[in-house]
Amino acid sequence: MTVPTTNVKFSDIWSEANGVYSSGLLSLNTMSFFSYFTGPNGSNNQPANNWGQGEGSGANRIYGTTAKTTNIKVGDFDGLTYFYDQTNFKVVLNAVNNINFPPPPPPPINNNLSIVLTLFDSSFTYPYLGGGSGTLMAGGGNYNADISFSSNPIIFRAYWQVEVFTDPNFGGGTVTIDINGTNYANSIALNAGPAPNTLDSSTYGTADVAFYGGLGATGLQFDVTCI
Repeated sequence: MTVPTTNVKFSDIWSEANGVYSSGLLSLNTMSFFSYFTGPNGSNNQPANNWGQGEGSGANRIYGTTAKTTNIKVGDFDGLTYFYDQTNFKVVLNAVNNINFPPPPPPPINNNLSIVLTLFDSSFTYPYLGGGSGTLMAGGGNYNADISFSSNPIIFRAYWQVEVFTDPNFGGGTVTIDINGTNYANSIALNAGPAPNTLDSSTYGTADVAFYGGLGATGLQFDVTCI
């Protein structure tokens, strides 16, 4: 479902973000200004999901909108989509563990690991999308999946966190993270567990939602490779 491209009504904008509209007064300024994270899925200071053009200078606005607080028009929302649909919009995690099998013990070494990706709001307060690889066996264990759902909003910018969980007897290795084909973290050393190795956009930079040929869709492809 998307907002119509012609004869757009206030209720069309609200319904794209919240479901079937029934009745009541709607404010275009309210729907435009407040972000998804001020609604029921965040602080709950607003009763509905909104589009985030103005709050926080648009830091958490929905993909396709522009940051603005004045001259808001119904036409700003023509044809926009609020939630991932796994066809035209999606987020994919590709995780590979190419760290070598350990030599025979002693000492005991376990180079298996797992990788978890989480997307947050810009303040890293509210997680709204996440998925994990499960156990990736040493020597080529891999995971490839669309981790988005139709209930995940398409926030225009990824404030991301990647956690690499290693065993206390981990023998050592590095992690590299590419997003939509661009390198963000390169050959970062991994420590032994149980505490996860955490990398995030506060250190390595945010990534904006965009069309990416590797996805064949608009969204984000995270390639996380451990060697």
